[in-house]
Amino acid sequence: MLEDVLDIKVERGKATALCGDKHLNILGVVHGGFIATLLDVAMGSLINERAVTVSLNIDYIEPAFRGEIVAEGKITKYGQDLVFTTGTARQGDRIVAMASGIYFLLKSRQLVNDSKKFF
Repeated sequence: MLEDVLDIKVERGKATALCGDKHLNILGVVHGGFIATLLDVAMGSLINERAVTVSLNIDYIEPAFRGEIVAEGKITKYGQDLVFTTGTARQGDRIVAMASGIYFLLKSRQLVNDSKKFF
């Protein structure tokens, strides 16, 4: 799905995109939200269970331009309910962003799909 919609190639612990005009913001650089998505996908793809992102922190180091961006993730702690990760996005030999993420393991839990339960 991500490969079709966002042009992201996903492998375990790695997300790659060839960025073009549609990935750029009004300043002509790759949109930070797209880089955040790459990092989230790379880090989340390491988890062997159903999980949702509960925290994603991104530090943008340098601007990214048209061309390939590779995001790679690493698990720093795999707990009973939470998984802690770090990630780096690179364009060529330049680090363009670094991230940390926390993922909640769903296990047999179901996501609430009825918004009325919150009001």
